[in-house]
Amino acid sequence: MKNIKIHFLNTIWSDAILLENNNHYGFVDTGSLFYYPMVDKHLKDSNIKNIEFIILTHFHSDHYGNIVNIVNDYNVKKLYLKHYYGLDGTTSSGFESNEEYIKNEFIKYDDVIEACKANNTKIVFVDEYDDNDIYTIKFNDVDIELYDIKNTLYELYSDINGLYYNQKRFNENFNSMGVFIKIGNNNIFLGGDVTCSKTDVVELQDLSIKMINNIYKKHNINQIDVYKSCHHGGGGTNTKELCNLMKAKYCIITNTARWLDNWDTYKNLKNANDNVVILPTDYQKYCFEITETINYKEIKEESLFITLNKN
Repeated sequence: MKNIKIHFLNTIWSDAILLENNNHYGFVDTGSLFYYPMVDKHLKDSNIKNIEFIILTHFHSDHYGNIVNIVNDYNVKKLYLKHYYGLDGTTSSGFESNEEYIKNEFIKYDDVIEACKANNTKIVFVDEYDDNDIYTIKFNDVDIELYDIKNTLYELYSDINGLYYNQKRFNENFNSMGVFIKIGNNNIFLGGDVTCSKTDVVELQDLSIKMINNIYKKHNINQIDVYKSCHHGGGGTNTKELCNLMKAKYCIITNTARWLDNWDTYKNLKNANDNVVILPTDYQKYCFEITETINYKEIKEESLFITLNKN
């Protein structure tokens, strides 16, 4: 029987998700740099030395922050990511970008590439592949599907006949991949920072809704059972339309509940499925075990983000 364990580490405004399948391990994003003591402790406590892969959904520091540390300290076989071209119109925090910000991001990007080369970690640029914009990773006996593997920002920037030729206007979140895993009848969607934006740019409109519809069509399904919220549950992310489309049974939000009260996240999720279980990662991490059934446990462990803000 196929099975997978998903460890949602207790990060806020940051994703560090560890996948486990019969003593094989992989990461979806690695958290902000200051979370590394917690990430490292989790790996050591679990006696994990070898990591099959790291999937980087997009190039923002709250997702790539610990790639270099993990590659240097553990045996990582592969890194899956898109090329980074420094086209950020806004920063990872949503402020207007500038050349200094982009220069620093290129330094971090080069650090990631060099760490992989130094440690014989194979780099797979998924935006070099085109299989209906889906890339599949074999993880032991489980398929992990990456959606939106095209580098949409680069295509907009480099299209000499397009409206946005040679313009750095958009946030790297628009380049975020989504991750889908199917175990039996259970559907898992890890939303990275996939956006639900109502932008006038057709190529960037409602990317999360388009992604879910593509998943539904490919697998002939109509519900997401385990959903890692897009973009930490922030404003405009979990729109009424998206929540109604997914009807999530479990929603893990890498954020603190006290900030989520500012948005419609809880309301929209509850209206779509009144029985949804919403799990923020402020005072606990979660381990989901998924076979034909879904079981999870909470492990109390206050987020370093909260700890730092108390001092």
